[in-house]
Amino acid sequence: MNREHLKHYYKKCRQLKDKINRTGIKVFAVLLGAGFAVGLCLPLRPERSELEKRDLEQFPGLTASGLWDGTWFEGVSTWYSDTYPLREALIAGASRVENLYGLQGEQIVDNSDKTGDEVPDISEEADPAPVVTETPAPTPELEDGTIYEEPEMAGDVYIAGDTAFEIYYFNQGGADSYASMINTVQARLGGDTTVYDLLAPTSFGVCLDESIQENMGGSSQGDAFQYIYSRLDPEVKRVDVFDELVRHNAEYLYYRTDHHWTALGAYYAYRVFAEQKGITPHELSEFEKRDYEGFLGTFYAYSNQAAALGNNPDTVETYIPMGTNDAEIQTAEGETMQWFVVSDVSDYSAGAKYSCFIGGDNPFTTITNPQIQDGSSCVVVKESYGNAFVPWLVDHYEHVYVVDYRYYTGNLTQFIRENQVDDVIFVNNAEAISESRTAQMLAIFPES
Repeated sequence: MNREHLKHYYKKCRQLKDKINRTGIKVFAVLLGAGFAVGLCLPLRPERSELEKRDLEQFPGLTASGLWDGTWFEGVSTWYSDTYPLREALIAGASRVENLYGLQGEQIVDNSDKTGDEVPDISEEADPAPVVTETPAPTPELEDGTIYEEPEMAGDVYIAGDTAFEIYYFNQGGADSYASMINTVQARLGGDTTVYDLLAPTSFGVCLDESIQENMGGSSQGDAFQYIYSRLDPEVKRVDVFDELVRHNAEYLYYRTDHHWTALGAYYAYRVFAEQKGITPHELSEFEKRDYEGFLGTFYAYSNQAAALGNNPDTVETYIPMGTNDAEIQTAEGETMQWFVVSDVSDYSAGAKYSCFIGGDNPFTTITNPQIQDGSSCVVVKESYGNAFVPWLVDHYEHVYVVDYRYYTGNLTQFIRENQVDDVIFVNNAEAISESRTAQMLAIFPES
């Protein structure tokens, strides 16, 4: 091939390359334009994410100050990205692509710049050990389900195998405020009502090896709970479930894809409560069991829909109370609805199946068991962890009242006195022990 032929050949190659580049640019421009057009379709924009269980951003109101300081444009940008049509499907697609090359080594957790407060040493304050007058029954040995695998970061959570976690950081201000709030409630209710405090650990504290928790910069939930319990009024009944859950951690106590405990996890907590109250707990075999497969919870959403979780969805196992499965719910909108203690969620979306327990989070719920007519009653003050705990109480009280302090606006002190409530049971998970949450709880217990 002579020189002229080579020049002609290279010229043709450059022309072909330029043509391919121009075609690629045109295709990209068309796709970009189509994506922008889809993004402008207001009717297609979602208003709520079922996976993340939250309302999505609303279009910001236009104000002169917002235009001047640029916050209005930031708000528009946040609204546009947060409510983009098919947002969750696109996130899932991106996660599948990432899964082709796996979780990356550089994503191994590094929380050296974020740690919780040091849990104060209570050994000097501890009461002397009780005198043992008889030999306690031996505790049977159970399989150890502790996870020793170092989790890797995925979105806002951390994944070990097919199980996600969020790190727990102890906050002394929150712990002190919480203990003070419980003591204040105890003082305001006097001696007519018994106050129970159940601190529910998360999977981070129960299922992960302690050294791994420490390496991740997390705090010990067991130590944190003991510190809080040490600051409670002696009249408050401590429902210390931590060790019992750790003992059973080889069982299905927590969802892999969600931050809640399962009905089984709540069941072991209920057994500890029953021992503290002096009643006989029911056995699992006494209940009708129903399972709902395909649950993908908050961790799945916060992991950017990691395939390690999406390919291993949870099963929501439920146990139907024997006395009644009927409940009356007062919604945040002020409506009163007849509902169920445990609902059939077979047709619910993958992210909504945990709402099978007492209809999810509502300001006030009433459950009346017609099989018990002794006037016994309790009020459960809770966030969402309490939802799976409530069904276990139904067969021990004539009336079970459930209050979600995040939405309830009434006077709970007055309600308890007027209805001569026997027990008030606080059920809060480790992440809910904060100064802001404590202030919400105290607000519903005014002095009069």
